[in-house]
Amino acid sequence: MFRAGEWLSIAVLGLVVLFIFNSIAFFTFLIGPEGTGPTTTVEPSTAYLQFIFMTLAPAIGLSYFTNVLSEGSRFSPILILASGICLVFGMVYVTTLIPMITQIDLPSWVSFAPWVFSVFGIILIAMGYINYRKSAHISAKNNEL
Repeated sequence: MFRAGEWLSIAVLGLVVLFIFNSIAFFTFLIGPEGTGPTTTVEPSTAYLQFIFMTLAPAIGLSYFTNVLSEGSRFSPILILASGICLVFGMVYVTTLIPMITQIDLPSWVSFAPWVFSVFGIILIAMGYINYRKSAHISAKNNEL
């Protein structure tokens, strides 16, 4: 049975994947059918801010709690590591969609946001790797005793 930290790391992975798919869908919507832009009026900055605060912000916050709640677990750091890898690759894909948006002037922070979120992905990768190494060290130490 999973412990609380492992359930939180599953939630982090789910929220990161949800954010990636929301971002892809959002920027694809802004590209529009056949590159003509959306057929309705949209304010990209507020809509994207909602995606961020509903998915990625809780994921990053929960990832810090998994450090505390998953002492000695190897599964939880692997999921955090996978979340970071997914976030980096997802945001790299999103950056390829941004130049295709021609009909709407994006605010500069929306254009550069995927790069910032890639940095958060690198932080998640580092946290997962460090916690995995720490848990491997703890389990090796317990096996010696």
